[in-house]
Parts: sequence; structure tokens; C-alpha cells
Amino acid sequence: MKTLIVPVSGGKDSQVVLSLALKTGRPIVCVHQNTGYDHPDTYAQIEAMEKFYGVKVEHTVSEGMFTFLEKSGYFPNSAARGCTQRLKQLPFANWLKEKQFTHENAEIWFGMRSDESRDRASKYGGITDDDDFTLADVAVYYGQNKKMAQTIGRIPVKLPIVEWNTEQIFDYIAKEGAPINPLYERGHSRVGCYPCLLARKSEWQNAGKDPAGREHIEKMIALEDKWKAEGNHRKFIKVHRVWDVRDFLEGKDVRELANEECGY
Repeated sequence: MKTLIVPVSGGKDSQVVLSLALKTGRPIVCVHQNTGYDHPDTYAQIEAMEKFYGVKVEHTVSEGMFTFLEKSGYFPNSAARGCTQRLKQLPFANWLKEKQFTHENAEIWFGMRSDESRDRASKYGGITDDDDFTLADVAVYYGQNKKMAQTIGRIPVKLPIVEWNTEQIFDYIAKEGAPINPLYERGHSRVGCYPCLLARKSEWQNAGKDPAGREHIEKMIALEDKWKAEGNHRKFIKVHRVWDVRDFLEGKDVRELANEECGY
């Protein structure tokens, strides 16, 4: 019997996937792709999920967001999303190899939904929970070289909630009486990187009102100021295309743009 691997973000969707996976009676392994850049409430939610569902959530190891930014010398944007590969995909690949998971002994259940955003509707629309994929199908990174493509890239993947809508997700968790990430109650529609460099304006505004979010934004501003002083005129935080990121710390209301959220 193959082990079910459930990546757990601390958000609502992967939480429902975990609950569904547990009902199969198969051996379960949970893993959090830890960027070191989540909200403290998200880490607390993962611990609460461990207690409620009776599981242990393992964590991948990455260099962390701010180390990545320093080394790469740029802020991720819609044209260059190196953070996903360096902080999530590469550590996840290393974790899978360390655990010796292959297509022969493992299957991965992801919590992507076509209802989440315009990008995901385009990517996952028409897909059902019966469709079969491989890890390399879901993310091209895992098929970039022959060795990886023939090992972890071949691990089968299912998207068990791809057709669910947001209301169904919240209703399912409520009926379970399970804990849920409190960031949703504070206006966030997604949790994870806090704030994601590709998040919508509303996510940045909410982060600007939060102590942890303000701390992260202030660190990014300090880094941007350093790069500007060094003459790196292109190294601006993504939102500078229309907004000054400092507006989020001052609580100014700024105009929304089209969704450019991270699709990972």
C-alpha cells in the first residue's frame, strides 16, 4: 500500500485534504514546506492540526526568505518567481529523496482548487479528482533533469478537492469542529508566505496592519533601500509598479489590480 504524502500549508485547503486522506486508512505522512516566512499563527495552526488529527507534520528545510532575497539580489515578481523553486520545490525534492519516496511507494495529494483564483481556474479548470498526474506534471521543476524526472518526478499525484468551492471548504472544516487558521477571520483569503510577494493588494493591506506582517514588510523595505543605495535601480518590491509599499504600513487605501497571485 502506497504512503499518502500530504503537503500541509497551515491553510484551509490542505487541511481538508489531510482530513480526506486520513479517512482512506492508508499510511499518511504530512509535510510543511517551511520557508521561514509564515505568520506565527500559521505555525500555531499546524501544531493545532497535529493535535486534532493525531498526526505529525514534518518540515522541509530551506535557506529562508530573507537569505534567499539577499543571495538572489531581487524581489520575486510575476516574471521571476525564483522563491518558489528555492524555498519550496528544491527543499521538497530533497525531503522526498531523503525519505526515499518514489512512484513505487508513495502518492501525493495536493490541495489546489480551480475556484481559488483566475490563474488556477485556467490551470485546473475541467480537471476532476479522478484525474491522475505525476509530480512533474504539476510542477515542471521536478522534470527538469533526467534523474529527477525518473525518480520523484514520477510520483503519482491527486487533486482531491480541485472541484470544491470556498464555501464547501469552510463548511467541511466547521462540521468537523476542527481548528482553522485565524488569519481568515482577519480578512486574509490565503495564508502561507506572509505577505507573498505576488499577493493581491488586500493581502498586503492586511499584512500591514499585523505585527508580523509589518516586521516582514519593514525588512523588505530596508533591503530595497540598501539595494537602491548600491545602484540596483531595478530591485524594487513588486508592488512599486503602481503602489509604494510604504503605503501599506501607513494604512492608506490603494487601488486593486488584477490577480497575480503565486500559482504554486
